[in-house]
Amino acid sequence: MSGAVAARIRGSRLVTIDAHTHAPFPHYGNACLNATVTHYLTTGELPAADTAC
Repeated sequence: MSGAVAARIRGSRLVTIDAHTHAPFPHYGNACLNATVTHYLTTGELPAADTAC
């Protein structure tokens, strides 16, 4: 479902993790997720493509 929503939002990126839960940033403890989100929040730059952590 998330991918379908993201596909409809022009210019969006989807960052996913291999888990069966929503990941509360930054407390989930996934280094890839934390780095991707932190980079966006500090620079305003989206990842080049959807990211699977």
